[in-house]
Amino acid sequence: MNISNRSAWRPVLSALVLAALAFAQPAMARQAASAPAAGKPRIAIRSIAATPAVTLQAKADGSENALAQIEQGADVQFLNAIQASGRFDVVARADLPSILKEQDLTQSGNANVMDPQAARGFQLAGARYVITVTIGNFQEVVEKTELLNQFGKSKAERRTINLQAVVKIFDSTSGALYRSTALTLSDVATNEILPEVEQKGVKTNVVLGTVAEKLATQATAAIVDSLAPARVIGYTMGQVTFNRSATNGVAAGQIYELFAPGSAMVDPDTGEQLGAEEVHVGWARVTDAGTRFSTAQAIEDRGIDRGSMLRLRPQGLPTGIDPNARANGSAAPAGAAPAPLMAPGNAAGAPGVGSAPGSAGAAAPSASSPLRMAIFVKQRPESVPAEKVSVFEDLVSADSTGPGVEIIRREDLVNAVRRIAPAGPNVGTDAPIDQSYDRILSNQSSAVQLAAQMRADLLLTVSVTALERAKRALADPSTGVATEVEQWTLVTTYGLIDGVTGGSLATGTVRSDFAKRDTRELKVELDVIDPLLEDAARRIGSAVRASVEDVRTRTAAAPAEVQVRFRAVLADLSIPDVRTGADGQYVVGANNYDLQPMNVLVTIDGVASGQCPGSFPMRPGLHRARFERPGLEPVEMMVNAREGLEISVPLQLSQQGRENWRRDAAFFNELKNGAVMRDAELIKVRAIADFLRQSQIRLDTSKVQNLNLGGQSLWWQLLQ
Repeated sequence: MNISNRSAWRPVLSALVLAALAFAQPAMARQAASAPAAGKPRIAIRSIAATPAVTLQAKADGSENALAQIEQGADVQFLNAIQASGRFDVVARADLPSILKEQDLTQSGNANVMDPQAARGFQLAGARYVITVTIGNFQEVVEKTELLNQFGKSKAERRTINLQAVVKIFDSTSGALYRSTALTLSDVATNEILPEVEQKGVKTNVVLGTVAEKLATQATAAIVDSLAPARVIGYTMGQVTFNRSATNGVAAGQIYELFAPGSAMVDPDTGEQLGAEEVHVGWARVTDAGTRFSTAQAIEDRGIDRGSMLRLRPQGLPTGIDPNARANGSAAPAGAAPAPLMAPGNAAGAPGVGSAPGSAGAAAPSASSPLRMAIFVKQRPESVPAEKVSVFEDLVSADSTGPGVEIIRREDLVNAVRRIAPAGPNVGTDAPIDQSYDRILSNQSSAVQLAAQMRADLLLTVSVTALERAKRALADPSTGVATEVEQWTLVTTYGLIDGVTGGSLATGTVRSDFAKRDTRELKVELDVIDPLLEDAARRIGSAVRASVEDVRTRTAAAPAEVQVRFRAVLADLSIPDVRTGADGQYVVGANNYDLQPMNVLVTIDGVASGQCPGSFPMRPGLHRARFERPGLEPVEMMVNAREGLEISVPLQLSQQGRENWRRDAAFFNELKNGAVMRDAELIKVRAIADFLRQSQIRLDTSKVQNLNLGGQSLWWQLLQ
């Protein structure tokens, strides 16, 4: 073949090569898709639609077109408002047919698969939440009349739209309804046509656009409040600053409940991360609704801090909370170690990876020294070829390696097994290497001994557990999608073991999916094992790196303890002040004293820690505190510990104590401010004071500015 002939054939050869590469390309792309912003919930939005009954009624009333305009207009504005909020990753669902067609075109071999912007099959982003907005009631009322004015008779029209809808948020994993919000909308538009004036079009149609915009705005607000609640961005001297504004519906006087994120919740069956618990830490009232952020006054503070969540409580404060109380705490200084939001040992990071809490190593290396990690890989199912085990080990090693981590090679593991188990149940054999691993890890002491021989800080065991295969067919006329999908699922498990104690630091199960899609126009034949192993290694590596970093952080930079002060008060119980005047008479004063029980036993996280009032050392973060004393009802609460936190714990008398106090309360109610007390009343006051003193109950004078104003308090003389 001469040069000219080779030149002529070059385009043809290039096309053939590209076509071959297209069919060889795995359905699961090897290049990672661009990662969404960290922490953002991912949602799929279904089109806004009315119920069939509402649609039929609108058709019968002749308002079907108006309903359709609101549905379609709200649908577009809803998607735009959700995207503009910047708080979610939105995945396509309504336009799926167009997206799938583009992916099929790439896999057909007619497109350049090496183009970095070419569509990748089977990488559609999954959505944790599915959003539906359903119109359950719709009314269009048109009123027409003639008006007599200085120009003669003019025609007037008044158009009213009433609409009710329900926003539903479904958890796509469980199918459970996560949250539901009802919306009620109404708007009016009027139009007057003067005599001798011709008008084309209907001006009152503007009400359709207004209602559509309101529906989209309110639905967006409901979703944002549910999935991305308001957060505290500053807390100083009782003033809470949070990231919501008047445009988000914040108004002065609103009551918000504050929560701290608690321990991570993991589905025990699937290993799915289910978010975090929400633990009550306070109440606040909005004082100013700004244009960029808003401020509120804290009413109760059990550990409000930056990052705490706020949820609107339309019904106001619950009973038992003093609406006039004012907390004066402040958040931890900027740059201080943040309170942990997840239980120690939980590995966050890789989607679909569940981690179990475990114990940290007793003697972890310093922050500057590298960690040595030995990796074991085991193979269970025969459907995964044995030669793939070495490949999988290389992949796991590569994806688990991070800064300051050293991987011990496979040969080192074999030698270590032979050295430490010359006899007994863990003796080395001529069996395949993964069987030797099983034997050497059959008990905890062997794992520790193995780590000591290899000088390993961590042992990572990875097991290929199962390979599952399934076929699915989808024919959905509503979206125009008709496909047949063959799917393989590789189940792998991992465990990270502390090389010093043998304790489990993290465990998890990873399910990696690989699928090929066939349509009438496209048939694909591909190998499945390698991409499944790649995906499993990537996700296990991500979880392991997070766990290793967590170990290093908790051991080398553990947060220092903080002092939290507790003081107990008797809820809803107070006594009027009685003071001695210059003439020696006893006069009822203007103050009311709260009562403070002494020697209340404080139990923190199940351990008796002392008595309050007093300060207690605690690690930053969430703790369970219990307060109890004879004659009082015990109280438990969650506390988000931070330096300088002071908490007033409301306690109640026992049932017998409350009955006795009712008689005393009747006596106090008869005392008038400024009245001179009679001898009989003084005897009663001294008897009550004697009871309080014997019960170790003191005056709470924290809210009194001057104890000696207007004379000395009789209660102060009797009780202190």
